[in-house]
Amino acid sequence: MASPYSLLPAETNGWTASGEDTVYKGNELYTYINGGAELYISYGFKSVVSRTYTRPDEPDIIVDVFDMGSSQDAFGVFAHSREIIDDTVGQGSQYTTGLLLFWKNRYFVSVLASPETVESKKAVYNIGRAVAKAIPEDGPLPDILGLLPGDALIEESIRYFHHYVWLNSHYFIADENILRIDDSTDAVLAKYTEGRARGILLVIDYPDIAAAKTAQAGFLKVYLPDLDEQPAVRLEDDTWAGCRRSDSVLSIVLNAQSQETVVGLLDAVQTKVAERKSVE
Repeated sequence: MASPYSLLPAETNGWTASGEDTVYKGNELYTYINGGAELYISYGFKSVVSRTYTRPDEPDIIVDVFDMGSSQDAFGVFAHSREIIDDTVGQGSQYTTGLLLFWKNRYFVSVLASPETVESKKAVYNIGRAVAKAIPEDGPLPDILGLLPGDALIEESIRYFHHYVWLNSHYFIADENILRIDDSTDAVLAKYTEGRARGILLVIDYPDIAAAKTAQAGFLKVYLPDLDEQPAVRLEDDTWAGCRRSDSVLSIVLNAQSQETVVGLLDAVQTKVAERKSVE
């Protein structure tokens, strides 16, 4: 894999690299990102190279190339706050005023110019494309994404993680880690909508069946004590929820508009788990 230093261009559109590149490794990231380092650390952050580009009478452009150690975790960081589907740069990108974010292989990249100008926007995209081109190849997505049913999936809502605090940031379950999500598990959350029907699907892949059973028991006791043998239950807010284990995979449907939505999503995940097992 290419060195992060070799990914960065020396200049573009009249902007040239200024000063020394700065490198932060491991927990050193806390000295660079005040209050936001936890996100990267929880996804296995390895290092970041930061370079500033300058051009007279234009805003500085700051480029951060994060080495997340794996393409799965680079995707996880990128998807954490993704709002649109865009593959303009790398394997997925998002642009908001002055800021381009994208991921490719094990790298998550931020290119920032503030305030945005017509020229700086062009330069931001040119730098992003140059970095993406310098990364030799695409990296694989997390395997667990293959367990998400495709019908009615809102793709930009996909959130991949293996730390329970990020589950609560997207959909609050409990103060405690009742689902036992940690570095040994893969988890994905996604929203579904079709017509007036909607729901949220959480899929967690545990290292073994015993771990999945323990997590399911804890979740049912705290969150869905009335589920019993029913496929789904209606909650006090008039939404439906359900839970099912398939081997080492636990699937949970939340905030659904009907029992049929819950059962349909749980059935679809179960089918995908069986298909995966048949080819292992």
